[in-house]
Amino acid sequence: MTENFMSAERGAATSFSQLVAQVEDGQFNHDAGNAIQDLVAAMSDAAMSKNGRSKGKIAITIGFELEGGVITTTTDFKVTKPRMARAKSVFWATPENHLTRRNPRQQEMELREVPTSSSPIRNV
Repeated sequence: MTENFMSAERGAATSFSQLVAQVEDGQFNHDAGNAIQDLVAAMSDAAMSKNGRSKGKIAITIGFELEGGVITTTTDFKVTKPRMARAKSVFWATPENHLTRRNPRQQEMELREVPTSSSPIRNV
């Protein structure tokens, strides 16, 4: 197949970007552009909780069908946003295999109120 840009039909998509701009009368290009903008925002939010790094992805699918000399296209895109970091919690296992926030091997200190002194504070 030989490309001849000089004899291309007026309005013919001669590149991928031109095709994407024309499918669905431009609606796909608009929607995918908005999805990318949302993805960048989600990545920025996720990066705050992940030491300044995050990853995302957009996968674009363009299907083609030829029937009776007419080519129809179908388009779709799937956005994979970064997962937000969740906080960690620490637990220990009890002898009955339950989880507890208290370390069973660590003694608990008995807390009591310290009586206040009635004598004046002295500067040394």
